[in-house]
Amino acid sequence: MSRKLSKSYFIVSIAMMSTLAIIFDLLPSVRVPWGMKIDFVGTVWVLSYFLYGLSAALPVSIITTLYITIFGTTGFVGATMKFIATIPMFLIPALVSYLPFFSNRSSKIFNKLLLSIGLCILATVARLLVTITVNYYWAIPLWTGISTDKIVEVMFNGSFLAFVVFVAGMNVLQGIVDFFVSWFLAFKLKLSTMFGTW
Repeated sequence: MSRKLSKSYFIVSIAMMSTLAIIFDLLPSVRVPWGMKIDFVGTVWVLSYFLYGLSAALPVSIITTLYITIFGTTGFVGATMKFIATIPMFLIPALVSYLPFFSNRSSKIFNKLLLSIGLCILATVARLLVTITVNYYWAIPLWTGISTDKIVEVMFNGSFLAFVVFVAGMNVLQGIVDFFVSWFLAFKLKLSTMFGTW
């Protein structure tokens, strides 16, 4: 049965999930030359949403982002990219839950596999639009020192499509991990029933 969201439970939940996300950031992972990696940091953010809602997921993501900015090997660039890439993975479901045909706005609406697949696709498309644009114009030039007009030529043999496919491949994989690992934990292992508050 879901717990009522008391102030102390809310604070402890945010602290616990933030700590878990930071631990996952410290673990070894697959990293590309400009810093992006496949990990479970964002998975904890999405799980925070499924368990506690936006009021917990946002603080957990902000706390983790601040940690990565100050102590992470990728610093401000990596932290910013992690934040803007992962936010759509729980913000899109949150926005969709406010559509008029959802009379029940609890986390239980996400227990349906087909709905969750659709939400994951929508969130991943939003993620791709943001990450392709920001990587091309800001993150990769800042991280590598290569100007925007030279990125495709130097790193992708002149093929903009190769750049898009590479960034998309990494982000689609990370998006699926973030969404469906947390979905499985929340609804199939029933963490939302044991620990959830909405």
